[in-house]
Amino acid sequence: MKKLLVIALLVLLNNGLCLAQDAAVVSEIPADQVAAAIDPLADEGWDKGVGKVTPEVLSRFDADKDGELGVTEKETMKTTLRAERLAKFDTDGDGKISEAEKRVAKDARKEQKADKEKALAKFDADGDGKLSDAERDTMKAERQKNKEKRLEKFDADGDGKLSEAENEAVKKAAKENKEKNEKALARFDADGDGKLSDAERDTMKAERQKNKEKRLEKFDADGDGTFSEAEIELSKKAAKENKEKKGKALDKFDTDGDGKLSDAERDTMKAERQKNKGKQLEKFDADSDGKLSDAEKATAKQQKIQNREQKQNREQKQNREQKQNREQKQNRQQKGKGKK
Repeated sequence: MKKLLVIALLVLLNNGLCLAQDAAVVSEIPADQVAAAIDPLADEGWDKGVGKVTPEVLSRFDADKDGELGVTEKETMKTTLRAERLAKFDTDGDGKISEAEKRVAKDARKEQKADKEKALAKFDADGDGKLSDAERDTMKAERQKNKEKRLEKFDADGDGKLSEAENEAVKKAAKENKEKNEKALARFDADGDGKLSDAERDTMKAERQKNKEKRLEKFDADGDGTFSEAEIELSKKAAKENKEKKGKALDKFDTDGDGKLSDAERDTMKAERQKNKGKQLEKFDADSDGKLSDAEKATAKQQKIQNREQKQNREQKQNREQKQNREQKQNRQQKGKGKK
């Protein structure tokens, strides 16, 4: 019996020690992990990534400069970054992120991620999937250079920074540049891989150089090989008119309404233009050499202007007559009501 009592006491003592050890383990959970688990912001998803320690983050929050973030430094980092993101995306100022604001934040993160991937593709010279200090310095130098270029181009008041209006001008220019790049990709990406190879880029450059030479030949009035402000304005005006012509051609010949001219639609347009050209030659080729000289072109242009003016006059006359007819009809109706 005594032996049984001793064994029971030993079992109880052993269980007690195990429970004490388990309790000690629980009490050792770091306070910052507990706080993160109950932090409502941590579960919203909009602030995903605030715990990631990048070189920039380390430089900013490593107060003791020991090359790593301690518990207190990590807590400061998370609190600061969350507060900054809250200030940025909480547009209604209610102290929390709504569903709409959360979507904006997620879109911003996607855009930021895409920018990082572009930076990695451009500056990761050794292809190890991350930027070394040297590669990061190269990136920073290029970005600084681009910033200086933007200031030089868009800082209208010369105060060394971009105002809200100047930033809008930058965004507009960036959007236009993006559209140009997309058009270039659609036109010169022969293999359809979504980017321009060296050969495709050379083809694009050759065509652009050819177009530039054509513009110089056409608009470089003083023959100095460059465009003056007046010549640039003239070139822009011609480009605008050409765009309007293309729009009219699209309206007229895009029979399937897909927003572009197919080969068949383009052939129809060319046939009609050739027909019109034949009529012009027949009418204005005074010396019968099969082409229009500058003087003959000027005559044709003047005739076109006169025809347009005559058409406008006819339309105005027709509108006046219709208006008079309506007024006369209304007068007759009012007189008829008066007799009754």
